[in-house]
Amino acid sequence: MIRILIIEGQGKTRRSLLSILKREGYGICEGTGWDGALEACEKSAYDLFVVDLDTKPSEVDEILKKIKRISFGAEIVAIASRSRCDAKQMNSYGIYDCLHKPFRQKEVIDLVRKALEKKQLADKVRKLEKIIDG
Repeated sequence: MIRILIIEGQGKTRRSLLSILKREGYGICEGTGWDGALEACEKSAYDLFVVDLDTKPSEVDEILKKIKRISFGAEIVAIASRSRCDAKQMNSYGIYDCLHKPFRQKEVIDLVRKALEKKQLADKVRKLEKIIDG
């Protein structure tokens, strides 16, 4: 089962994202603010993180790096205003892509689907490499 964690400081936006993803059939979607992000990552493995960069705390660098270290192979989708989506910064954080505020339901669904597809393909490649390496 696909596991998605939404890290969003604004409760209304977090609940909206949870609702959109659950309607699309993603059974296990959890939401948290930045305060609970690391704790949630350490308790469970996730396939995808949806992270709001506009409400980020000062330690966002540390949190995003820990997410990538703890959840190796997981994808990260950022949510941010257009002015905050800097390609260099996103690349340094290991972010797959960025949803721009205000976003539409279809944009969320399409980007989540593509990010999860990329993760599944990367997982298959890793499995094949293990088989080949013996």
